[in-house]
Amino acid sequence: MTQRYIGIDFGTTNSAIGVIDEQGERLLPLPSPAGPVETWRTVLFFDEDGEVVAGAPAIARYAEANGQGRLLQSFKSHLASATFNKTHVNGRRWALEDLIAAYLRQLREHSPIDLGTRCVVGRPVRYWGAESAEDDTRAVERMGRALALAGFTDAHFELEPLGAAARYATTVAREEVIIVADFGGGTADFSVVRVAPGGNYASEREKAEAVLATGGLGVSGDAFDARVIDEVVAPLMGKGTSYDVGFGSDTLIPAWLFHKLRRWHHIPLLNEPATLRLIAQIEHGAQQPEKFERFLRLVRDDLGLWLHQAVERAKISMSKHGDGQLTVGAGIDLDERLDARAFDQWIAPDLSAIGTVLDEVVLQAGLTPNKIDRVFTTGGTSMVPAVRRELERRFGAEKLIGGNELVTVALGLARRAEAMFHR
Repeated sequence: MTQRYIGIDFGTTNSAIGVIDEQGERLLPLPSPAGPVETWRTVLFFDEDGEVVAGAPAIARYAEANGQGRLLQSFKSHLASATFNKTHVNGRRWALEDLIAAYLRQLREHSPIDLGTRCVVGRPVRYWGAESAEDDTRAVERMGRALALAGFTDAHFELEPLGAAARYATTVAREEVIIVADFGGGTADFSVVRVAPGGNYASEREKAEAVLATGGLGVSGDAFDARVIDEVVAPLMGKGTSYDVGFGSDTLIPAWLFHKLRRWHHIPLLNEPATLRLIAQIEHGAQQPEKFERFLRLVRDDLGLWLHQAVERAKISMSKHGDGQLTVGAGIDLDERLDARAFDQWIAPDLSAIGTVLDEVVLQAGLTPNKIDRVFTTGGTSMVPAVRRELERRFGAEKLIGGNELVTVALGLARRAEAMFHR
């Protein structure tokens, strides 16, 4: 029987599966309309007939549905929450664990190999929104139940940065002390790790001795996108403008409406009856109706996905070329240039928070920045120039190393599975 070691990187934004078997180490291809891909968006689409579709096929089905059905995303960001337990879709109650299990089952079904029941699953150092050990325990327990529902009855958790460290260890020729800087969609995690050539922390003792410090915060790619929403999108949709509340009296449109635009999974919440009544009142009395019409179209046609994809494209363009164009059609009709220098100013508080945690992690390890041999970056946000400059300023540009930023964790988790389960 083929011995396989499976690593699952279940991310806020993207997910991937790594495997080690007789064919070697690789990412498992997953289907998409454009052909096989290494990562799937962590999304579910529910059509009006009750069918549930995950990943890249879900986005394609959503695009074909012309606003019919419901798209859910960012489930991982709710895992630590004590207040979010369930949602209702097409008249059916879905617990958070059920949603995640539905996604994982389709990962399993669309995998080109049998994934079995045993795997190693990544987890952040600090789950998004977790403010206590109780919150963190809640997140792990929920994720464990979801894995079991999806058939992974022998699932083990590993810190995502340690997965990345295990992957990096395959490239070193001598022992090094590194920082793994893992920038996901919802969290940024940092670990100071001692790695040896080919090292894979075969025992818990080895692992404990190798991990010198860990830290994390709920700031990463989604937070950067939110800054673009706040500074560019929301004002063009009516933020800061007024509406007539009757009797010749005007008041500002409530800012909390636009705050919901900052995250994909909050936009559908605007379709609650009480909120829709308020929106109708604002529509009737808007002082700048051409702006608020964009907001109306976004909410009524459920175009949050297209908005956030456009923000992400513009952000990637800024990372590569120094500026970007934020273009959203579908009746919203936004076409705005994003200036990289302005973007750096918008995300300055986030960069400061990241820098503070980095400093704390190095101090916790009993080191100084000059004692760090390498900074191994993973996750798409690690490619944002301002983030790289923050790392370079502390540790030196020559110490930064990356590559395969979007899939490193999944491959490293497969290596951790090999270390845990090898017989």
